[in-house]
Amino acid sequence: MMKVALVLGVIPFAITLFGDCTTTSTYSFACGNFLGWIGLSVFWIMLTVATFASYLIAAGAYTDFAFDRRRAARLAIQKIVPIVAATSVFCVVVGIGTGTFLLIVPGVIMMVSIVAVSLGMYGPALIIEELGPMASLGRSWRLVSGERWRLFLAGLVVVVIMIIGFWISWWVLFWMLGIFGAGAGFAPYFSRQIVTLLTIPLTAAFTTVVYLDLRVRKEGLDKEGLVAQLSGGS
Repeated sequence: MMKVALVLGVIPFAITLFGDCTTTSTYSFACGNFLGWIGLSVFWIMLTVATFASYLIAAGAYTDFAFDRRRAARLAIQKIVPIVAATSVFCVVVGIGTGTFLLIVPGVIMMVSIVAVSLGMYGPALIIEELGPMASLGRSWRLVSGERWRLFLAGLVVVVIMIIGFWISWWVLFWMLGIFGAGAGFAPYFSRQIVTLLTIPLTAAFTTVVYLDLRVRKEGLDKEGLVAQLSGGS
């Protein structure tokens, strides 16, 4: 999974470096020219594609189905339009809800998180079951039904662990770049993007395990049935 992320992300990431992209705050970036913005956009799209390819690899590992990284990446790239469409809808729903509730009713942010959990299985549903963007989001909502609070608490623990690991890794890499004389704008940006690449396998593995667990317990999915779905994408 890490190899997929690196292969898909290395070229657009290199373009962002030539485009003088930097981190301006915790959640925002800036680029010095149009090439940088193009590279940054392609970089995030490729990271999303790598995440979906990782769903296939993780599901294949569960069934001992040979899903090599090249084939997984190829299938994910072929579905780049529905992947971007579904991810955009997910981000808009969660992003608008989070921004609105943070400004108006901070306590309701938990409910937005529940919505995020409810829609969070759309990725495996889209790439494994070959559903469309809206169908995959609806599939996630139904699959998570009755399990939302349990998954919210489990996800919260994982998120906290990942955030701690993210910031520790970020500071270590930032410090190492500083030793070698990296600029104040380059070091945080480079560190942030590299650590983001490293988190893809962890996020994809956790999401796939939860998705498969829900299907096994709710629908009686067995390895043969999952292999049939995975091989259907050949």
